[in-house]
Amino acid sequence: MTDLSFIFRDCRDDIVRRWLSLLPGAVGDDYREVLESPIGARLARKVLEDLVSYTEAEEYQERATLRRIEQDAASEAARRSALGFAIEDILTGLQLLRTAMWDALIDALVVGELPPPGETMEQMKLVDGFLDRLVLAEVRGFTSAVGGSPAEPS
Repeated sequence: MTDLSFIFRDCRDDIVRRWLSLLPGAVGDDYREVLESPIGARLARKVLEDLVSYTEAEEYQERATLRRIEQDAASEAARRSALGFAIEDILTGLQLLRTAMWDALIDALVVGELPPPGETMEQMKLVDGFLDRLVLAEVRGFTSAVGGSPAEPS
């Protein structure tokens, strides 16, 4: 079986390039400059590597792995908040990474690297759920940095 997370990992440089091409006009210029630096590439690659580590985790490790990933994402969002970046830019950056990942899957489909459609959709639900959890973690991290009282991850 071909695992989507491994396709994403194998295509990570292409995904990062696609992601960077989507940023102009979608996020503020100051935030785009940060994401276009090596910092942005590191952040995007970390999301992809975290996805792989989450999907590779044994069932008994999944919860702890996801908690660690969410805590890292929340901490990173809090740092970006402290630097004065807008939550809209932070969340848009992550959503554009999702778009770049979908584009990579379209390429994988063209060259015949995707698993059968049912498996692909089942795995994509897992990937989207993972990314949704990162969105929530970033919101928690951002709001904690600006004085809100976010709920703890479940």
